[in-house]
Amino acid sequence: MKQRGRAKAEDRKAGRRRMPSPALIVSVVAMFIALGGTATALNGKWSVKRDDIAPKAVGTKQIADRSVTAHKLHAKSVYSTQIADKAVGPWKLRLASTAVNPSESSTTSKVPVDLGGPTATVQVPTGGLVAIQAEAAMRSTGNNSARVYLYEPTSISKPVMIHQSGASNFQTRISTPGIGAGDGVTSRVRAGWIVMPVAPGTRTFQLRYATTGGTAIFKDRVLRVAVIR
Repeated sequence: MKQRGRAKAEDRKAGRRRMPSPALIVSVVAMFIALGGTATALNGKWSVKRDDIAPKAVGTKQIADRSVTAHKLHAKSVYSTQIADKAVGPWKLRLASTAVNPSESSTTSKVPVDLGGPTATVQVPTGGLVAIQAEAAMRSTGNNSARVYLYEPTSISKPVMIHQSGASNFQTRISTPGIGAGDGVTSRVRAGWIVMPVAPGTRTFQLRYATTGGTAIFKDRVLRVAVIR
């Protein structure tokens, strides 16, 4: 019995000797921290700086959709060589615009006035040509004519007449080639586009309206503008 009791006591002492000491545990933990680096808590909002982010740590997957807006891009930081072929379509470049105003409006003014457009805006490159087509249903009272004019503050600073009709019932007229070339036509087969050079930049075209007398009434107005070069 004494031998068995002594053997158990010796086993317990041996088990205690096999347990790592607190000093050993501390040293192992310190070694792992040294190998893996340290983590430092950042204090509050706006505390992450550029040197806190590892190179290549932020990729396209980490950037939320629409989180980088145009005003965040440095001027001239994106060149044509950085844009993939066909990545930007003409609808992004504002090379074409169609505006419609179906409502009915009238005027007694003999000077071209704005009756709510329509208005079409395009971005014209250097050396660009612009093609324009307009149409409107119009009528006038008495022995007078309803008139439609084309206007653009830079390129056509003085409105130019492109449609005219003396009909007492609504008549749709469509533009023909050549600015100020005629009164427009009622047949789409004979209609065409007004092509003209325009100074580069953002250009806004508009239809304006007048009458030779009495009252002129307009509706179903359409303005199409396209950059063709």
